[in-house]
Amino acid sequence: MRLLFVAPNILVPGTNGGSTHVTEVVHGLRKQHDVLLAARYRSHGHQTLASGAGTAGHPGTYPLAAYHAARIYPHARKFRPQAIYERFSAQGAGIMLGRALRIPVISMVLDNHATTLTLAGANKLITTAPHLVPKRYHPKCVRVSWGANVERFHPDIDAGSLRKELGYGADDFILAYTGAFYEWHGLDILMQAVAKLKADGNIGKLKVLLVGEGHVREEIQQLARELGVADRVRFHDRVPYEQIPRFLAISNACTAVYDPPRNPNLAKHGMYFDPLKVFEYLACGKPALVMNTGNMRDIFTPDEHAMLVETASTDALAAALNRVMTDTELRAQLSTAGRELVVRKYSWQSHADHLGELFGELVDRNGETAP
Repeated sequence: MRLLFVAPNILVPGTNGGSTHVTEVVHGLRKQHDVLLAARYRSHGHQTLASGAGTAGHPGTYPLAAYHAARIYPHARKFRPQAIYERFSAQGAGIMLGRALRIPVISMVLDNHATTLTLAGANKLITTAPHLVPKRYHPKCVRVSWGANVERFHPDIDAGSLRKELGYGADDFILAYTGAFYEWHGLDILMQAVAKLKADGNIGKLKVLLVGEGHVREEIQQLARELGVADRVRFHDRVPYEQIPRFLAISNACTAVYDPPRNPNLAKHGMYFDPLKVFEYLACGKPALVMNTGNMRDIFTPDEHAMLVETASTDALAAALNRVMTDTELRAQLSTAGRELVVRKYSWQSHADHLGELFGELVDRNGETAP
């Protein structure tokens, strides 16, 4: 099939989760289909149209969606897609193109900010959180899960001399975190947990590696100094997506113990994000400490695939850290079962294959109507 992927506010390649999502889904779809990607200004790559204005606007800003659709339309006419994938942040540009080209549209809905144009106009809505979609649109909802590139993220990555370059010893126990630094990501609780381990005499050879950027990074650095654990924590600048596996490869365990209630939207609707980093950690065969939320419990069996840790609890996180550092059998169990689960069920390729099936059904129903 010929598919048009509409994501005009996403920079590809890029370093955030949106860029990872678009990059990997397009890559997976291209294994079997011809895909034209309409992405943000300054994007580049094979069959990538840098059409976007560089912003998603606000929900309901249809003039911006119309602007994006108008910029994409001449290229779409030439490409002659049979169906469209619209990322919800396109604000309905994909729906406009679908109507103009008389072809079906699948829209991805990530949160509760999708426009009515997207919700009403899409033939299918794919989401990790159906409860965020108004009930009248539920008949066309398909629940999906995100994943990891299990070919890029795997247990046998050659990280070269990175551990030594970063100043770690061979016997240091490295706990890694990759991604953004936001208040609700709970990195302050991680600092407090490390301080508790130190006060209790259980810190051992623990070293924490935080890779990324965000508006609370300086606050976390200051907190580490105030708690007397700055010598145990290394802050590394954000790295390109393709370099992340090397940083995971030198780690002994990874963490993503967020504190969702500190995010107003998550406090209201529950934790509906499936953090991509968790799947990447597991794909690399790394024991992962993960927030104990409903969506994580739906995916992972505690102490089989991942360690589910009570959010906002310094004591719980400190106990989990101490356990993962000292229990070699547990680490082996998590490493093996976590990787197997992601390969079997939560790879980007599996997600792309599922999308391909949905597109096939819609195209068969619609017929060859693209101009």
